[in-house]
Amino acid sequence: MLVSLQTLLQEAHVTRAAERLGVTQPAMSRTLGRLRVLFDDPLFVRTPAGLRPTPRAEALRERLDATLADVAGLIAPPRFDPASSRGVWRISTTDYGANSMLPRVLARLHREAPYLDIAVDVWRDDQGFRELEAGSVQLALSSVAQAPAGIHGRGLGDDHFVTLLRTGHPALAQPLDLEAFLRIPQILIHMGGVDPRGVVDLALERIGRERRVAVRVANFMAALAMAARTDMLVNVPRTLARLYAGPVGLVEREIPLALPQVRYALLWHERLHHDAAHSWLRTLFYEEITAALVASA
Repeated sequence: MLVSLQTLLQEAHVTRAAERLGVTQPAMSRTLGRLRVLFDDPLFVRTPAGLRPTPRAEALRERLDATLADVAGLIAPPRFDPASSRGVWRISTTDYGANSMLPRVLARLHREAPYLDIAVDVWRDDQGFRELEAGSVQLALSSVAQAPAGIHGRGLGDDHFVTLLRTGHPALAQPLDLEAFLRIPQILIHMGGVDPRGVVDLALERIGRERRVAVRVANFMAALAMAARTDMLVNVPRTLARLYAGPVGLVEREIPLALPQVRYALLWHERLHHDAAHSWLRTLFYEEITAALVASA
């Protein structure tokens, strides 16, 4: 009824108001009758030029417009303007994700949303999902096989491991077959957890072979620095290798072993699925990370 009153005030004509609202002229006349009872005022008088609002109707006009605008704002989806938005988003990812994918994401983020800040937490399989459910983390980037109910995921693509050796390493003088690969002491990047083995160890176990892990370290960049200054090798995802191997003096080779692809996904909780700002943020993450994975393929 209030929408009808607003339209009558704007059109000053029952038939035009009815057409605008998609109702019949008799229906609009009946609504006007109910409005007159509600406000205990004629609201409009007929003139040769159409309806003329009474002083009571004129007094209602401004407040009516403001009230209906407020109601429309409750119903309409909230707008998100990246250029002016402020706040902090907490992101959870692995050391690999932070080093290989976030720099590209942040370069675009701070061009398009210069006042949005990012806090990066470490993704841990045993608590990562709990942080998403609790709301302490709003978006995660990780490699997971299955997410619990209430967690949304969007696949980003696959990566695969390559091996890195320092420039001038003696093993580079010949093809790197499995025997040569196993003779070289290796650096294992281990992110914690009960099982100390990596993806290479598990693949070797399936064929009854074993490598020598000379160093275990929890940081990709530390592992690259160690490999660049010793005759040890390190195995890392190709996306990371393409970014950092050359600058630190490492040469990339294929691992002479059948290894599974590493599949990455963005993860977020159901409560943020329809949030306009979060939708914009995860779309930006998706576009930049998939582009990074394609570029390194």
